[in-house]
Amino acid sequence: MRRLVTICLFAVMLMTLVPRTASSQITTSPYSIFGMGILEGSASGLSRAMGGTNIAFLSERAINYGNPASYDGLDSLITIFEVGVFSKYTIFNTTHDNQSLLNANFRYMAMGFRIAPWLSTSFGFTPYSSVGYNINSTAFLEGTPVEYNKTYIGKGGVNRVYVGGAVSFIKNLSLGMNASYLFGDITHIESADTYEFALEDVTYMSNFTFNYGLNYQVGMKDWTYNIGLTYSDGKKLKTKNVTTIETQYELEVLKTRKYRYSVPRIIGGGLSVRRDFFKAGFDYEWSNWEEVDFESNYLHTRNSNRYSAGVEFPSQGLRKGSGRMVMFRFGGEFRESYMVIKGIPIDYRAVTMGLGIPLKGVVSVLNTTLEFGQNGTTKRDLFRENFITLSLDLSLRDQWFMKRKYY
Repeated sequence: MRRLVTICLFAVMLMTLVPRTASSQITTSPYSIFGMGILEGSASGLSRAMGGTNIAFLSERAINYGNPASYDGLDSLITIFEVGVFSKYTIFNTTHDNQSLLNANFRYMAMGFRIAPWLSTSFGFTPYSSVGYNINSTAFLEGTPVEYNKTYIGKGGVNRVYVGGAVSFIKNLSLGMNASYLFGDITHIESADTYEFALEDVTYMSNFTFNYGLNYQVGMKDWTYNIGLTYSDGKKLKTKNVTTIETQYELEVLKTRKYRYSVPRIIGGGLSVRRDFFKAGFDYEWSNWEEVDFESNYLHTRNSNRYSAGVEFPSQGLRKGSGRMVMFRFGGEFRESYMVIKGIPIDYRAVTMGLGIPLKGVVSVLNTTLEFGQNGTTKRDLFRENFITLSLDLSLRDQWFMKRKYY
């Protein structure tokens, strides 16, 4: 009964939060004006503090939906429910000016447990990409020297609901798959109060996509080595674009059409090493964005690479190995975005640190992450973003499958 109530509660939260997140922005970046916006990645709370490193890690104390084969690491007695939020402070720099902004929102929600000795599962909701910007500029009335103010606003993004599973029929080898449904809308608005108009361009996107994973484990003396591989299939998205103009007196649909938006093929590989409560890992990921065309005169896509590394170790002394043990995590990430703007590639780099803090009285953990990073550049009148992100990810664990004995 308790298991059924927990699943029902998770489903209700999912249905409540997904529509709100689907229409709200979780990023504040001028670069999100292009393409599908800013990609959110696939790092959950524990791996986020390790630079997003997760391809070769198993889901032992947290859900790792970055590699579906990792679900084979879930304990047979424990069910994990996770929810994450974040707050981000960003300073935007150009060659002439700078501005700061604080943003906070919901990050993800996931659940995972073992169904049988050979089968584990996870399901949840995560953002795939996000759009959020507010830019003020000036323009001249056509054919005159008269200047007026214009505002450009962007919001929305693409969301992902997934159901995944991992199987293991051969010792130390696990295979997994996530079936995901991508959906959402991206809205761009151009307005001018002086002339009382708002030009709104909305693109609706959706489709199913699949990603696959493999994890192989080798033990050598006191060390355990894991190799992880991931593959995501490229997929065309079903799209509908509607452009409208609203004035003081009427709302008119100017045009409707379809775009050829796609998500790329992604291939990733990772290596991790573990001994007792210490572990470290390295990831490499390649995304085939060059074949994706967003029909923009300002944006050119390129194949992108992502590199990350991270380490985790426990607090020492009497707490080590106990339920009060605190985990320390450090990492770094370098990511090439799919964007090339004005001939300048847009790159992302960050260092991370975090703690896994056990909660008193329950088998649960609060994972905290501080991320210090930089995105973009000030070359050719572009923006450079320097940011600090605080992420809080609550991992609740319940012993569903333990049989109690009464005497």
